[in-house]
Amino acid sequence: MRYIFQIILLVYAALISQSCALTEITGGWSAAANGEGTSLGESTVSSCFGDPFVTLGITSTSSLYGTGSVFDQKTGSQSLQLPLGGYELSVAYDGTVSSSLTLTSSGSGSVTSKIGSTASGVSTGEGSYDLLGYADITTEGYLSGSGTGRASADGMAEYNVKAMGTPSEVWGSVSGMSSLNIVGLSSNSLVSTGQLNGLHTESRSVNNIKGKISSASNSWIYAEASVINEGKANVTSSGTAQGGAWDSSFDNINQRLLNENTASSVTGELTGYAEANGHLDASHVSAILQAEAINDSTGMLVSGGPASYAAVTQSSDATRTYAETWVQNSIWGSVARTNNDQMAIEWGNLSDLGSGAHTYEAGSNALSFGKILMTTDYLFQTDQVSSLGNMSLDTYAEATNGKIAIAGTLMGPDGDGTLSSSDEFMQNAAGFTGGLNHYSLVDAGRTPLPWVETHAILTRAYVSSNPSGSEMLYQPYKIDNLEDPNVAWSRTDGSYFQAH
Repeated sequence: MRYIFQIILLVYAALISQSCALTEITGGWSAAANGEGTSLGESTVSSCFGDPFVTLGITSTSSLYGTGSVFDQKTGSQSLQLPLGGYELSVAYDGTVSSSLTLTSSGSGSVTSKIGSTASGVSTGEGSYDLLGYADITTEGYLSGSGTGRASADGMAEYNVKAMGTPSEVWGSVSGMSSLNIVGLSSNSLVSTGQLNGLHTESRSVNNIKGKISSASNSWIYAEASVINEGKANVTSSGTAQGGAWDSSFDNINQRLLNENTASSVTGELTGYAEANGHLDASHVSAILQAEAINDSTGMLVSGGPASYAAVTQSSDATRTYAETWVQNSIWGSVARTNNDQMAIEWGNLSDLGSGAHTYEAGSNALSFGKILMTTDYLFQTDQVSSLGNMSLDTYAEATNGKIAIAGTLMGPDGDGTLSSSDEFMQNAAGFTGGLNHYSLVDAGRTPLPWVETHAILTRAYVSSNPSGSEMLYQPYKIDNLEDPNVAWSRTDGSYFQAH
């Protein structure tokens, strides 16, 4: 028997600065590996003609082609402050990343975890510039064949960028954890997380060469997994992601989460489980909690809320195909504002949002999803300003008629949310308050007839527009246990529009 142990550790730190600048990295990491695979870590600072680009991060990757086993773990903490080329940049991280992969059949796989942040300041001519920063705690992976892959990232990362001599600034931070556990149960298994799982925030402030200014902030938490043939996947992402930006028009003292031109924040716990047990059976889950704000010469836009999705299809005679995902204890919000008391804002919280899809015989399908979406704009037009706001609380379920298949989504019981737009002449608002019982269920295999039900219950939903706008509230629904697929869905929608 031959054993191969290989460790490849890359640590790259390229520090390029101009005179009278301070470039500093503090801290470091430790790394260990066992088996055949690759371990990567990176710290990079670069500069080109006075435009700095800074990244600090810690990464763990385990990958295999063919049978074997590999494990890697790192714990580290680094911070950097860099005044360079007319900008002040800082990035930092602190945490632990790990990955492990075992293959017991032919095939391939890779799992990765990462904690890191990036900050950049780019000069675009005649005093114009583009500030950008982002931070991540993420895991991702795939597996083809029989085996097990795991990855986790737990810690924090942050960034800050300033354009010297101006109020323009961006900042952001993430703190929390992301993990995955993927299992292939046969040589034909295909298991993947799809996109990156974890926490992300980014913010941007631009003053372009034509004198147009803009800012944006986007934060999200995400969890996704997919299984084809025989396999299982667990994904979890939890914590807080938040950030903000001030543009060059700002005329006060910068205070985080109090007076940015754009800001966003999300906090929550997202989980997902996907399982398939037969040839050409498939299961998929995804969940997101997001908040976004945009502010530019055309106007302002904010949006946010949670969403969940579960879907399965079963071709084999396996015992079951299963998908379930949850967004729990979620809090979100985003805001865009000007110096003229013009503002668009949305925020909310929700105890639980869950979607599930289960099938128990060949030829059956099921899917369900749910969401809360709060969005409003404030638009600058040629001879007026206008604002359109919308909120939607939505649950949906469907399953194959006459098959043993169940799908359902539950929203509640606790939660509330508000969106609004305002200036010195108008005030618009829409919102909801719990106890929430938004619920859709399809049990296609119940006898003597399939069971479908839906509810759209809450303590209060409201819309207001002063002094004289248009308002609308409505609750459409549908239930059908005759057609294929059987369907149940309902919504609570509200909207306003006003212009002056």
